[in-house]
This record gives sequence, C-alpha cells and structure tokens, in this order.
Amino acid sequence: MFSLSRYAPWARNFALIASKQHRYNLNHLKSGVVAVSALPYVRAFADSRQSSNSNGEGNGNANNKNTNSNTFQANMENKSEKITVNKEELRKRLTPLQYQVTQEAGTERPFTGCYNKHYEKGVYRCIVCHQDLFSSDTKYDSGCGWPAFNDVLDKGKVTLHRDASIPVISKTLGMVRTEVRCSKCSAHMGHVFDDGPPPKHRRFCINSASIDFVKSSTAAATTTSSKK
Repeated sequence: MFSLSRYAPWARNFALIASKQHRYNLNHLKSGVVAVSALPYVRAFADSRQSSNSNGEGNGNANNKNTNSNTFQANMENKSEKITVNKEELRKRLTPLQYQVTQEAGTERPFTGCYNKHYEKGVYRCIVCHQDLFSSDTKYDSGCGWPAFNDVLDKGKVTLHRDASIPVISKTLGMVRTEVRCSKCSAHMGHVFDDGPPPKHRRFCINSASIDFVKSSTAAATTTSSKK
C-alpha cells in the first residue's frame, strides 16, 4: 500500500508544466497561422520588387534585364510585317520573267540578268514589295552567273526554306538547297550556299528578275557633280 498524499506535490507540478506546455503549443500554432496567412503578402511584395527591378528601379541586375529586353525588342523590330500581294495586279506590273521567278520560284538563265555584273553603289530591293534586301557593299563576282551577295542588310529581311525541288537521281545528281524569300511578301529571290567568301562563307545567289536597284544618294550626288 502507498499514500497518494506523498505524490500530491509532484502531481501539482506536473499539471502546471503541462498547462504551460499547452499554452506554448497554442501560441506557437497561432504564430504559425499568422505566418501562413502572411505568405500572400510576402509573395506580393517579392513580386512587386521583381517588377520594380525589371523596370530598372532595382540594382545592377535590373540593368542587365533591361538590356536583354531592349535587345529582344530590337530584334523583333527588325522583322518585317507580312503583306498579301494581288496576283492579277502583279501580272500587269511585272514582266513575265519577273512574275515567274518571284511567284513561281523560277530561275533566270545564268549570265543573262541585268545585275550580274552591276557594281554601282546603292541598295537592291524586292521587285514586288520594294523592301530593301541587299547592299552593294556585300555584292561580289562569284562567277556563278547570277548576282551574288555575302550577306543581307538584316537577317529579318529574308526567310530561308528547305528546297528539294531538284530530284535526287543518284549520289552525284540532285541536291537539297536553301531557298531565299523576301520576308515581307514571300517572293522567291534565289538560294543561299555555304561557299561564299570569309568570314561568313555565304553566297546569296539572287535572280536579277527578283530585285530592283536604288542608287545611293552619295553616288547620285557624285554623278551629278561630275556631269557639271
């Protein structure tokens, strides 16, 4: 037999400790609820800081983000807005050869184009929509029989497409080429090859029938002054 009175003080102390522990857990739980409920505000604050940084109001990282954004925007601005051409109007405006080349992906005979041996200073533009495509500074004599350029005015001026129109008859006959089109009106220009001069090693082989030439203002002024 044992007396319960001996353990009364210990039981009372245990009850006090348990009560304090219960209040601590309750307060801890409440603080956790408050913390969880505050998460949306913390997230919103973080989002606002991030938005502020992207607008250039933060530290140095924000400047890098702005630079990247401006570069991306500049690249987007280089792309031409597409237009739809009226085939009937083109037939009236273009020569039969120009229409065949630009609208039916035809090819003029080599060494017959008016721009094959043409080296005046200026810009070559699409014969259909008049978008500037090539500069005389990138034109060179490749000996292929068509006007050749080692680069375009801007990569957004043309689009490149796989062309397998030449059937593969054997291992030596037939090839897959890369077609060049005007990015604005989708007119066929010619093809691009990787046998051009360094450093880019590109040869844009373009039909004279698909382009028009606009003499530069400097060259025009020089010609006028020389006539005087």
